[in-house]
Amino acid sequence: MNTTKLFFVVFSFLFLVSCDNKIEKEIEELNTILMIGHDEVMPKSMNISIVKKELLASVENAPDSLKNAALVLSAQLQKAEDDMYRWMDNYGKAMNDVKDKNEKLELYTGLQSEIEKIKTLTDESLANAKTFLGSQKK
Repeated sequence: MNTTKLFFVVFSFLFLVSCDNKIEKEIEELNTILMIGHDEVMPKSMNISIVKKELLASVENAPDSLKNAALVLSAQLQKAEDDMYRWMDNYGKAMNDVKDKNEKLELYTGLQSEIEKIKTLTDESLANAKTFLGSQKK
């Protein structure tokens, strides 16, 4: 093998290793961000069923308009909870089943966007439900 070909092979190898390390680092950084998002949203998500139960109990003997409002809020809470569990399933698949690093990086990037949306939906849904519950106690 001549010197030019050897140089090209070595350079190509080093370039690929460098790119692979960069992708691994990005995956690790995103994974940390995903875990922070999970750890922030999951405890709130675990309280959703309790809030839904309180919400529906608060309108048991109320007029239909309040019952309907409570049902809308309950549906929003349910969506936030369902989205969180679907996110965890997708995260688990991306983490454990995807071997291609570029694909994993792409999936993690999407999961980061999703967990931010789920956090917003969860926070807003819980706040709206608690405001509604507070208005029922007056």
